[in-house]
Amino acid sequence: MRQGARVELAIEITLAGRPNWAQVVPTLARVDVIQGDVTGPAADKDAFTTPNTKVVQSYEVNKNSGTVTFTYQLGAIDRPVYVRLRGTDGKRSAPGLLGAAADPHGPAIDVYGDANPWNDLWFYSNPIWVLPRR
Repeated sequence: MRQGARVELAIEITLAGRPNWAQVVPTLARVDVIQGDVTGPAADKDAFTTPNTKVVQSYEVNKNSGTVTFTYQLGAIDRPVYVRLRGTDGKRSAPGLLGAAADPHGPAIDVYGDANPWNDLWFYSNPIWVLPRR
């Protein structure tokens, strides 16, 4: 892809139709698009943040079977970026560690002694690299 080209992310997700091993059929309530800059090796390998990374779009899922599709316009790309998808059943959300401006509906911190993993399901995709060339 050439630097300055407009990029569109097309998302298609097949919804769960059968119970998992815990006999729970997960329901997808929301999909978030997370975008950040690719800057090379981290100067501080203990850092928990990356430059300009935030939730840039959220999509509500209004069905329980089949597939859902979304498109996200990244716009004209003039620098290397990455995109990840995050999905949730929507049962436990809270502003993320860096605040609502970066992550308005992230995973809520588990309650000690009351953390049922089947009542708080999330998925994260691997990063999708968008690397323009000159």
